[in-house]
Amino acid sequence: MRREPHADRIDGFTRLFGIVGNPVTQVKTPQLMNALFDAGGVNAVCLPFDVPVNVFEPTVAGLQALDNLDGLVVTVPHKVRAMSMVDAMSDTARRVGAINVMRQQPDGTWFGDMFDGTGLVHGLTRLGFAVRGKHVKQLGAGGAGAAVAHALAEAGAASIALSDPQRELPEQLSARLNHFYPRRAAKVDVDPANVAGADLLVNCSPVGMKPGDGMPASFGAFPAALQVVDIIMTPAETPLLKHARQCGCRATNGRPMIEGQLAAFADFFGLDMPASFSCFSDARV
Repeated sequence: MRREPHADRIDGFTRLFGIVGNPVTQVKTPQLMNALFDAGGVNAVCLPFDVPVNVFEPTVAGLQALDNLDGLVVTVPHKVRAMSMVDAMSDTARRVGAINVMRQQPDGTWFGDMFDGTGLVHGLTRLGFAVRGKHVKQLGAGGAGAAVAHALAEAGAASIALSDPQRELPEQLSARLNHFYPRRAAKVDVDPANVAGADLLVNCSPVGMKPGDGMPASFGAFPAALQVVDIIMTPAETPLLKHARQCGCRATNGRPMIEGQLAAFADFFGLDMPASFSCFSDARV
């Protein structure tokens, strides 16, 4: 069922999508997906659902029982627990150990996938940076970091050096990466400021998000050929990105990751994404 772009109506034919998290005041998915529906003339709406941890499973089960619900996006803190709410999942999701999207299949079963890292790889590709064969330095090995590292390995990164203040996180993540991607050398780097030999530096830590934060490590001058990504969206220019640009590097925030992830969402849910569509027009983000 199609509708005219920007039509102000919801009717009995409207298909439902949602994002479940706790909290959800910070999420951008409803704005972006609803703009995508309008651009494609799709009679659908995406709604935010603030779901406390202690009622996550029964709430999602209730949503899944709705005949007019086509899919859900999952955000913190539910990405790991959401695995129990699907009947099958992609190899990527199984390797990462979390999902951030689920859809109902034609046979009524539910399928999950993980696009946190895939979105970044797609975004970098659109910027003209190919991950295959590149050496990566990554800061942060938590939930987002794990998804990003798996996606980089799957995309063909030659090596991934992981740094995190919680030493057990990069140790566990590097072991999983080396198990699933034996040709992609993953290791723990105890010096977060070491970027020697790196083609790509990715910050998946929260350092730089709060006012007064400095850089996530005591970096010296970067080589100008280094591509730097800080997946933080706010502020738009973190101290790390400012330093990278002063060194002549190509540097970007989380915008390409969001753009790439929305494209992955559209493909996952079987939606057409017009070539002219931009996530960031009309001050959506």
